[in-house]
Amino acid sequence: MEILFFIFMVLCIINLCFPKFGWYLRYGWIMQGETEPSKSYMTMVRMSSLFMLLIAFTLAMA
Repeated sequence: MEILFFIFMVLCIINLCFPKFGWYLRYGWIMQGETEPSKSYMTMVRMSSLFMLLIAFTLAMA
């Protein structure tokens, strides 16, 4: 269980710091040419990653 928690935390931190990387893995490789995610998508991804980190820390402390 601790290994899964660690993997989840690492993925959330990567997504929080580098949201374009997650976008590229999910959508970017399909697109042809110079495409980038919108600012609202980047904000949404960062906020959801931060929210998930807070939930994970709360559950870890309980």
